[in-house]
Amino acid sequence: MTSWGELGFELGTSPRRRHVGTFGMGVKDDAQGLGVGSALLKTAIDLADNWLNLKRIELTVYVDNERAITLYKKFGFEIEGESKAYAFRNGSFVNVYHMARVVGHI
Repeated sequence: MTSWGELGFELGTSPRRRHVGTFGMGVKDDAQGLGVGSALLKTAIDLADNWLNLKRIELTVYVDNERAITLYKKFGFEIEGESKAYAFRNGSFVNVYHMARVVGHI
């Protein structure tokens, strides 16, 4: 079986954050542009909305990952903030956006 991408989902465990899910996903370079990211994101949203009863799902994304940001916005995610020097990648520090989709806020 060939894997073209992956999705990880983490649920809030604190009583004040049980309505929140955080996820990350990745698509292999040779599978980008084939709808894999959309399929993974649809799965995450279906899981959050119809099975886990989550009010909010959130993620972080590198500010230069324009394809991913466009995809997330297409599915109702909004940029809520930016963290400077969040990660070290390819020899330098990079920023990320914090994005979220809040049910009833879309």
